[in-house]
Amino acid sequence: MDPQNSAAKAIDDLPWLDHIGVLVRDLDSAITHWTNRFDVKVARTFSAPALNIVSVFLNTGGAQIELYTVEDLTALDDALGDATSKLDHIALRLHRADGRELVGCDIRGPGRRDPIAAPITIGESAHVWTEPPGIDVLLQLIRPGV
Repeated sequence: MDPQNSAAKAIDDLPWLDHIGVLVRDLDSAITHWTNRFDVKVARTFSAPALNIVSVFLNTGGAQIELYTVEDLTALDDALGDATSKLDHIALRLHRADGRELVGCDIRGPGRRDPIAAPITIGESAHVWTEPPGIDVLLQLIRPGV
């Protein structure tokens, strides 16, 4: 195999940074501050009424920034405490998922600490939020095809 093709294939198999999620108490205010300060635009919006979340994705030069809020005030207070926002998660898009990325992990939904039984389907991908042992950062893993 050609070494350049081999290197390209190896890179194609790596997870890539999809977005960085910031949980906010006041989404409208956060959008105003981020777009004005950094002169960025909203690339897309997303809502999942079943999960009580609403979000916007800001278009940056690299991975997008997701500003999102949880419409369940008890869950929002539990997640944020007295803060108005916090860096919540890093989202990695996986090109393949064999299950080892979830070994020893509890999975949960966005903006919540309680475990969930199964990944959440969004579009054509399965999404889980987890803190893998030894990583100690909340990751959103976007797994291919459901």
